[in-house]
Amino acid sequence: MNTAPRTCSSRTSRVVSALSLLLLLAACNAQYGLPVPGYGYPGGLSQFAPRMGKSGNYVYYTQFEAYYHPATQQFYYPNGKTWEVKPTVLNTTAREVRATPGVPFQFPDHPSKYHEQVKQAFPTTWTPGKGRFDEPYEFGRSGWDIDRR
Repeated sequence: MNTAPRTCSSRTSRVVSALSLLLLLAACNAQYGLPVPGYGYPGGLSQFAPRMGKSGNYVYYTQFEAYYHPATQQFYYPNGKTWEVKPTVLNTTAREVRATPGVPFQFPDHPSKYHEQVKQAFPTTWTPGKGRFDEPYEFGRSGWDIDRR
C-alpha cells in the first residue's frame, strides 16, 4: 500500500478555489465597480458615485449649484424653495455651465433629495483633484481607500 499523502489533488483544489474567487471578484467589480477616481466623494455620497465605465445620470456644477441631466438635456437647480427644470441656468448658456468643473452622480431619485449634502461636500470653490492613480505612493495608506483622501 502506498501511504504517501496526495498533494497533487489538494494543490489542484487550492488553485481552482483561488481562480473561482478571482472570477467572483471580477464579476462583482464589473457590476458594482470602483468609484470614479479624482473627485473625493465623502462617505455619505460615495454610494452615488458612478462606477468606472459609467458616466452617471447627473453632473453637479458647483459654481452654479445646478445638476445637468444628459438624457433630457435639462438643468435642475434650486430657486428659493422650488426647483427649476430648464435647458439653461439663469442667464448662462448650457455650454458655459458645462465648461466649468462638475461632479458626476448616479442618483436613484430627484437631486433635491441629496442637494444639502452635495452642496456641503462640494462648495462653489471646489475644483477636481488628481486621479488616484496619478498620485504618488504614500507609505501606510490603503490602496483601496479611494473616497477618503
